[in-house]
Amino acid sequence: MPTQDDRRYILEARSAARDVWVLIEHDGKPPPVPWLLPDGSDVFQLIDNGHTEALGFVPRFVQTNRGTRLGDLIWTTGDTKIASRRFVDVLASIDATGYRTFPVEVVDRTGATLGAFVGLAIEDGDTDKDLHVSNGAQFWNFAATRRVVDALIQAGATELSITPA
Repeated sequence: MPTQDDRRYILEARSAARDVWVLIEHDGKPPPVPWLLPDGSDVFQLIDNGHTEALGFVPRFVQTNRGTRLGDLIWTTGDTKIASRRFVDVLASIDATGYRTFPVEVVDRTGATLGAFVGLAIEDGDTDKDLHVSNGAQFWNFAATRRVVDALIQAGATELSITPA
């Protein structure tokens, strides 16, 4: 039986009606489905996995008409996770393992920068890491250790859904 110290939690952005949602946009419009590079690579998977260096552009996410409450994780459609700079600074401050960040542009409906955000990709399902996928692949939620959750709470991270795994 797990002890209190090795319990896992599921983290995700809140998605109530008042929470901000963002959608990916490319060249001023929703991207095609499927969205493939000339070599056949799936652009959505590259973004979800944080391998955006192959794209030749920074993924742009635009606020929908839904919500005004902005938290440390922003709800997106699909499996891309967007985190505040504070969120990833907390992870870095405790030397958390199991994630990578990548540049994203997050803007409001007028095109103004919405805040300091980065893309957050969970590396894999290795439960020995502080963060890991909990559904076998990138997904809109992910697992975290108690020390990550405690550090986020202590830092005042907001608008997160944190539930015991």
